Order: sequence, then C-alpha cells, then structure tokens
Amino acid sequence: MLVGGGLFRSKEISWLAFNSRVLQEAGNASVPLLERLKFLGIYSSNLDEFFRVRMATLRRLVLLGKDYRKLQLPDPTATLKEARSVIKRDAGLYDRIYDEVFAGLAQQGIRLIDDTEVPRSLKPWLIEYFFAKVRPRIMPIVIRSYSQLGSLRDQPMYLAVEMGRAGRKTRLGHALIEIPSVELPRFVTLPEHKGQRLVMYLDDIIRFGLPSIFTGLPYDKFEAYAIKFTRDAEMGFDDDVTESLYDKISEGLRSRQTGQAVRMNYDSRIPVSFLKLLTDKLKLDAEDTLMPGFRYHNRRDLVKFPAPDSLGYPRETPLPHPPLSGKRQSIFRVLQERDLLLHLPYHSFSHFLDFLREASLDPLVKSIHLTQYRLARQSCVARALMNAAQNGKDVTVLIEPQARFDEKNNIEWANRYQEAGVKVILGVPGLKVHAKMCLVVRHEGAADRYYSAIGTGNFNEETSQFYTDHLLLTSHPGLGADILEAFRFFQSNWQTPRLSHLVAAPFSLRAGVKYWIQNEIDHAKHGREAGIFIKLNNLADPEITGLLYEASQAGVKVQLIARSMFSVVTGDPASKNIRAIGIVDRYLEHSRILVFRNGGSPRYFLSSADFLPRNFDSRFEVVCPIYDPVLQQQLQQCLDIQWSDNTKARVLDKKLANQLVKSSGPPVRAQEAMREWLAKLNQKAKPAVD
Repeated sequence: MLVGGGLFRSKEISWLAFNSRVLQEAGNASVPLLERLKFLGIYSSNLDEFFRVRMATLRRLVLLGKDYRKLQLPDPTATLKEARSVIKRDAGLYDRIYDEVFAGLAQQGIRLIDDTEVPRSLKPWLIEYFFAKVRPRIMPIVIRSYSQLGSLRDQPMYLAVEMGRAGRKTRLGHALIEIPSVELPRFVTLPEHKGQRLVMYLDDIIRFGLPSIFTGLPYDKFEAYAIKFTRDAEMGFDDDVTESLYDKISEGLRSRQTGQAVRMNYDSRIPVSFLKLLTDKLKLDAEDTLMPGFRYHNRRDLVKFPAPDSLGYPRETPLPHPPLSGKRQSIFRVLQERDLLLHLPYHSFSHFLDFLREASLDPLVKSIHLTQYRLARQSCVARALMNAAQNGKDVTVLIEPQARFDEKNNIEWANRYQEAGVKVILGVPGLKVHAKMCLVVRHEGAADRYYSAIGTGNFNEETSQFYTDHLLLTSHPGLGADILEAFRFFQSNWQTPRLSHLVAAPFSLRAGVKYWIQNEIDHAKHGREAGIFIKLNNLADPEITGLLYEASQAGVKVQLIARSMFSVVTGDPASKNIRAIGIVDRYLEHSRILVFRNGGSPRYFLSSADFLPRNFDSRFEVVCPIYDPVLQQQLQQCLDIQWSDNTKARVLDKKLANQLVKSSGPPVRAQEAMREWLAKLNQKAKPAVD
C-alpha cells in the first residue's frame, strides 16, 4: 500500500495483528491456565476498544469519500474489509482456545456449568442466591410495537428473551434484560460439589430464574439469547467557548453511551424473526454491524475468573533499588549524588511513593508539580499529593480530563484535589497532556533545587505492577527547570514553552525526531557509526515512517520493537536494513526508548510519546535525554535483552504472520532475563547506608 510516497501499512490492521499475538499467548499450552484465561479476556477487551474507537473512525473516514487521501491514509473501505476478515478468522480460533482452556480447568476440578447442569442438591442454594442478589437488580424492558430502543447503553450485555406458552406458536412476547455485571460478579462460584468447584456465568443464573422474573405475564416458556452493543466512543466537542470543559466532558460521556452503534454481537441461535425485530428497533445495518457469536459475550470478564492463584504465574516480589532500600535513607540525599532509573514492574513503584511522601513531610520542600493522565481508582499518589497540600506545600496537578475511558475518574479526582487545597489545572485547550512529569522544588541553602521524576508510564501504582516502564529520578537542574517551564505553559497557554533539555510536542518533537534520524543518515553517508534503536507501543506516522525507509536505504541499521500499531513494512527493498519484533508476555510492554548511535557518541532518550500523528501534533508529550552514562548503559542492556528474546518475541514481517523469532542459541525470555539481570545488579551494588 503506497501512501505519501512510501510503504505504509494500515495501523488498524497492524493493531489487529497485535491482538492476534495476544490470542497466540492464550493458545500457548506452556502458559498457565489462569494466565491463558486472562489473555482471552484481554483479547476480548482489546477488541471492544478497537470497535469503539478504530472501527468507528474508519466508518467516519469512509464517509469522506476520496478526501481520505488528503490525510495520507490507506483506503478505509479496503481496511474495513480486511479488518472484518481478520476478526472473523480470529473468532473461530478464540472459541477453540476458550473450549480448550475450560477443558483444562475441568481436569483441575474447576467446571463451568450452565443453568441446565445445576446439580439437584445445589438448586436450593442457587435459588436463594438468585432471589437475594440477582432478582432485585433485574428490570426487564418489554419490547412492543411502539418501543424505542435507541437509548440502550453501550457495553452492558443484555439477554434478549423470547416468551411463549407451551404448545402454542403464536402470541410470542419479547423482552430485554440488562445483565447487572457491574453490581454483581460475572462469575459465581457455587458450593463445592463432589470435590469439584462449580462456576456459573451470571447470565446463566438469570436464565435459571427467568420464570420468576416475568410473573404475572401469560407465559411459561422462556428462551434467552445474549446480545451486546458497541458504540462509537469518540467524544466530539464543539468550539463553544461559553461551555466549561467539565460540562463538555460530562456531555461527551453521556453521548458515548448512545453514540452510533458500530457492532452488535448476538447469539447465533436467536430466531431470525427476533433478530430482525431487534435490528429494526435499533436501526442497525446488517452488513456493517451484526456479528453472530455464541452463548456468552463480554468475555473480557475472563480476567476475573475465580480460579486459584496456583494456576497462574508465580507471584513475584518487586526488587528494591539498592540506593533507595535503606530504611532511613533520604531520597533527596541520594539524588544529590546520582541519577536513578526505576525499571518497572521489576523495581517497586513504592520508591516513587516514598519520593512523594518525603516531599510532603520535608520542611525544606516548597512545591510539588505533577501531571496526571491515569491514576489508580484508590490512588496512593493522589493521597500523597493531598497530604502534601494539607502539610502546607504548594501542590499543583495538571489533570488531563480527556484521557479516554478515564474521564470520569479524572474529573472526580479534580474535585477531591480542590477540596484538599491542591491547585488543579484541568487540561490545556486544544491539547491532550500525555507527558509523565513530577517536580519537587526544595529550598537548600540560599537557592532552590529541583528533584524530578520523568517516565514512560503513568503515575499509577496499579498498572505499575503489570506494565513495563522506566522512570528517571534526577536532580538535574536543567530538567527540573524545563518541567517548571512546562507548568508555566499549562497555566498560560499563549506562550510556547522555552525548553533547554526536554523536547516537547507539539512544538519541537517532530522536528527533533526528524533531525535525529537525518543525523544518522548523514553519519552513514560519511562512513561513521550510525544506527537507530527504537522501542515504542505504536509506530504509525507517515512522515517518520518514510524517514526510516530513507535511513535504511542509506545503510543505517534500524532496530524496532513495537507492541501494537506498526505501519513500517519490513522485507521490502526500501526497508532492507530494518528489523522489527513485538513481544507479548506476562507484562504489557509499555516503555518507550529512543537510541541514536550519533557517530559513536550515542544519544539515549525516554519518551512519553509514541510515533503517531496525534503524539506529534495534538498532544503535549516530552522526550527526556538520559545523560548519566551508567543509566545509558542500563537502557542499552534493556534493549539488548529484548532483542535477544526467542521465546515471546514475534517477527513483525511484511505479512504480519506473527512468527516467533528463531534462534539457534539457548532460549531467552526477555521479561525473565530482565529480572535476573536486575537481581544481579542488586547483588553487585553497595548496600544503602541507613
């Protein structure tokens, strides 16, 4: 596919290839059963988001007609067709793996049963559970000729119930029941039966109790079929400056629930006449949106399946960072002597919490600044900031109110911050703030000293346990001054921030990346050492992709590690010097690292940004240089370990076939090797002084 003068693969198709890699892990018999269930759940959750965002965007692009070419994008009609083909292919594989995993659980004494398989001795218990927990939350919608169903909510599942009388084929009744899977667990464990753990879907418990739900209606026969709607999740805001951003976000969240349907999953056993009744009421186009399936939907809930931890990966205790492990060691004192790099989740995120705690208590600390994109629901980070404000510190938090699917959580935190005396900056007009920065200003002697934390991931203690990220802790004065300057920009958006060390989007990041790549091309042309090693979540920017092809043709060795969207086409003459892999394993690969060999004086950077047009052009992102040679060496070692993976790494080739990396050497699993390497560093390190 030629786009903008170069090879450029649809990011939607490359993202689906990533989700196929997730499905591969679910199908890997060497992965523990509980983890395979989680991968099935992650695949399903990912696909939901894909429909809510990417498929919805493709449908809007189709409406542009030939004007889509102005955006330098592949043909959206062709992409939609290919996407549906990939999704249909994976659907069959998904169901085979699903059956295989539950067969394996049955061998472990854990059996999933439906409403027809409940042992007689357990029916009294189930009846009691149904009447006590489930029935009070069931409020059916009876479908009549005048019923309007356009307001059905996005994401919740429904049971479409067809009601009749035994021996009669006429006068059928129809109803919808929303499955209350937010208020109740999706999976319910029954009392042990003959040494087995029996588990039921909440859906089947509702099926079990259907006759008692419709008492008073003239029916005694009930059949229930699962359906689910996925709606367009993009929240389009108008330019009405008289409306507050809070109001716009709130309205956007409401409109998301009733946006245009982009998918309806349904049980393929549903009668054709009943399906037509539903689609007519919902005004759904069969070609675009209807997707037949099986008995259960929303299988993202499999990540919470009640299986014992022994069927998953062994629990790993985070490694302490030696300079920070002393019981009475001051983090500020350590950072006065050296920069530190936390490698998450291998290192403990508690070190950053200790950094905030010490800042909130230290009488010399004047102020704390932090950017918030996604916080944990019960955030220790937020509590530390509120405590600091109550301790008299000047605390400022930039909250991004448009963090997709976290808008509501962020607005709630904004209100709580303000009540605690924290100064809140609620986003920047026209930009999403995606940078991950924290600055502590401490008055030492006659001057202020800056202590900074700059990372690739959110300040979130929950995701820090499952995402691989890097967090720089430093007292570098220039980096601290740049963060302070960024916050001045957040508060006064009329003046471009003047940064000396950080490279920020949308101001200079695109130009910076172009310069760094072009610099490698120049070094290669003059016979000097040249090379590019980039690790990102997504790489799908047409201009940067074209520059990487130029670098390849100039003889620059380009190594790419990409998790999901990846528009570079390897295996072509234009990309002869480009190699790319993607890793799917226990932890979500989330870190972003850039390395440019620079004629033998390499440059190392951490980035909050992926290489997508939005990251360069419509977000506030930062790329942070790593100056300390010891930390540069650590980042290089991280990349080298990942590049050597021949167990969980897949080749990102021209066909996106997701073939595992082949190697004649001993097996290397990068995430295990990372932990082993960091443990060895700990053994060599001098113990912290209390």
